[in-house]
Amino acid sequence: EVEDEHFVYPDDFDPDGYFEGCIGVIADEEFGIETVRLKVSANQSNFIRSLPIHSSQKETERNDDYSIFTLEVRPTYDFQQEILKNGSDMEVLSPEWLRNEITIKIENMSNNYKK
Repeated sequence: EVEDEHFVYPDDFDPDGYFEGCIGVIADEEFGIETVRLKVSANQSNFIRSLPIHSSQKETERNDDYSIFTLEVRPTYDFQQEILKNGSDMEVLSPEWLRNEITIKIENMSNNYKK
């Protein structure tokens, strides 16, 4: 239904600042921007190089088996889902709290498949 009311964009809203460090559409202010280090298998590294997870992504180490990528991101739900979708091809090296959070999610997933 068409309304006569129009949205007024706030003058003091900075969308770039609001979404800084975000992956996806969740801009949860509970999460600050952190340095995240990911170890990615050699095969998956090719994909991550071609389609970076975030504009801050840097490859800091590369060998025949894996690469290490560093990102400056908010480790929100969207970002955690990005990690999980890569399965065993991606490992969080730091921060430790995020590594632990992903571990818990993987354990919960595994429990879903146990009889």
